[in-house]
Amino acid sequence: MNTETQPEDNAERLRSLPSVERLAARLPDAPHHLAVAAARQAIDAARQALLGGGPALSEEELASAAAERLARLARPSLQWVINATGVVLHTNLGRAPLAPAAVARVAEVAAGYGNLEYDLESGARGSRGAHVEGLLREL
Repeated sequence: MNTETQPEDNAERLRSLPSVERLAARLPDAPHHLAVAAARQAIDAARQALLGGGPALSEEELASAAAERLARLARPSLQWVINATGVVLHTNLGRAPLAPAAVARVAEVAAGYGNLEYDLESGARGSRGAHVEGLLREL
């Protein structure tokens, strides 16, 4: 018995894949662009598996695969981690955590425009370093 998949069989198996929009519609609570990206990735993976001789997935299985991909796409890339390296100021982990008062002040200023590189007294371009210059001198 010949178990090789013929080109006609591949074409029929590929035609059985749902459209990206149809699969994305099965992710109704997601932002449209993320649902489409997840559906596209799931269909692309299924297409590659079919062309490699793998089994055809049901639309339910494809929807599940798309939902898993959606969860990865929707997760923020910056995550909290525990620094167990023994290095206090670890550059790969964002250096040292900010004090709560500093976080509050950054959030306050970041909610609008700030004078990061603007000298309010002269009305001209300033320096980022000017904000810590006095503190550094004091240290």
